[in-house]
Amino acid sequence: MNRFHLSGCLNASLVMAVVAATSATAGPNASGGLSITLVEGVVYTTDSDSYCGAGVDNCADGIVSIAETEVVVLKISAAFPSVAVPRLAGVVFGLDYDADDITILAHGSCGDFELPTDGWPSSGEGTAVTWASAQTGTFTDVYWMAAYDYYGTPSAIQVVPHPTQGAFFADDDVPSNLDPIAVLGSFGFFIDGSAGCKPESHFGACCFPDGSCELTFVDECERLGGMYQGDFVDCDLADCQSTLPGACCIDNGTECVIRTPEECHGLHGEFLGPDVPCDPFPCTVVPVRELGWGGVKAVYR
Repeated sequence: MNRFHLSGCLNASLVMAVVAATSATAGPNASGGLSITLVEGVVYTTDSDSYCGAGVDNCADGIVSIAETEVVVLKISAAFPSVAVPRLAGVVFGLDYDADDITILAHGSCGDFELPTDGWPSSGEGTAVTWASAQTGTFTDVYWMAAYDYYGTPSAIQVVPHPTQGAFFADDDVPSNLDPIAVLGSFGFFIDGSAGCKPESHFGACCFPDGSCELTFVDECERLGGMYQGDFVDCDLADCQSTLPGACCIDNGTECVIRTPEECHGLHGEFLGPDVPCDPFPCTVVPVRELGWGGVKAVYR
């Protein structure tokens, strides 16, 4: 999970902060993808300045290729698994296509603010889109464009990382958590495209060494060093326990050693919690009265 500062309007210093971000655990927008699909049944016209909200409302139903030379309207959408709870406040991405084959006539953002590179939407350029308030749906329109393949040459528009900022989703925390975009889609003219969404399977609770839990795909969980709990398992049902070492009280509380919970259990000790130190001494000594067999019989007969 990366971080950068997100406010009502995006500025150059904010975008540069993405470069310095480092990866940690998954945020609320983990495992999401960017799809690029056909806005079916809509004819492009200069009378309309936006096509946001038109077309499909989920990734699985998106059309990702066409065999026509006419101008078509396409949209780029952030797609999350149905069980996800995204908080999308910003996204950064780029485009890659052969300008000799494909022409983009018009384009527009579906967010509240946009910061494109100078040559956008040319191939190899990128843009950043943000919203004043977090988008919480599992399928959110990000961008639209009108494009065509004049000669009918097999070619595709691919969603790719921004040339300098990568491909990330940002939430509305301050500073924002950055999650890498898990899947980047493509739209094909006279060639197959690819959906920018992962299948619903292999998505569930992921337990991390500190005992925290996130909903992720199994491969993302493994990449982040977590333990996948199973398909469709919610974090409320996952019994995530910390595996980090901490203070372990042994020998009736007279001695403290640093061990993992499992190691402490093997010593018949009391685990006080991850990262709990032995200094200052944290254990409670259990009083022990030494008695011979005769003394025991005298007490309990």
